[in-house]
Amino acid sequence: MWLLLHGFTGAPESWRHVAEAASSDRPRLTPALTGHGADWQRTAVDSFEGEVMRLASVVAETERPRLLCGYSMGSRVALGLLVSRPDLFDAAVLIGMHPGLPDEAARAARRDLDAGRVRQLRQEGLPAFVSAWEELPLFATQRHLPDEAWEVQRATRLGHDSEGLAWSLEVLGLAEMPDYGPAIASVDVPVTLMTGSLDRKFSEIASALAELNPQVDAEVVEGVGHNVLLEAPRAVASTMKRVEDRARV
Repeated sequence: MWLLLHGFTGAPESWRHVAEAASSDRPRLTPALTGHGADWQRTAVDSFEGEVMRLASVVAETERPRLLCGYSMGSRVALGLLVSRPDLFDAAVLIGMHPGLPDEAARAARRDLDAGRVRQLRQEGLPAFVSAWEELPLFATQRHLPDEAWEVQRATRLGHDSEGLAWSLEVLGLAEMPDYGPAIASVDVPVTLMTGSLDRKFSEIASALAELNPQVDAEVVEGVGHNVLLEAPRAVASTMKRVEDRARV
């Protein structure tokens, strides 16, 4: 069973192209992260650790092998699952993953940044926020994508509720995530950290983390940026298949 966790402003449907490229018939769970979807209040939690525990309860009774894949915000929640519930999963693929901020100064700066985004969501509304979000340098490489892919992604983002996304930032934002960096050294299942070659910051993070644990590998996908899930779904599907084959029981 695969647990697939989307990124901020994404949705379960964000995995569609990966699923289409995959040759696996293994079951997949694709829950919406807290704050996402029209009915976000139904599953809302009030802490990062609460989201980790909510998702852990979803998969605890499923059959093994249990495999985990997350992108960006979803990869950070996935790391929380690996650290907090090391008994649950047999392998993981984490795409564009940040391990958490190590000091209070960095945490305070990020909290201020996200507070501005929350204000924009609540005061200016979802369309204004999405337009600003799409202009972030982190996503500049997506401009080469076909118009259809860009428009589908934008429609997914606009399908959310502004208050829900504000809640998501307040609960799952990087400033609210525990610093899991030191715990990576003790992760005892195979972990592949995927990044795009044009996403230098996260590629450097992945390379440094891979040095901490022989179970952790860094894999770089050439010619794409942060959102490998969108820009290179076949590469993600291929890596997931390789991980799945190794984890067969």
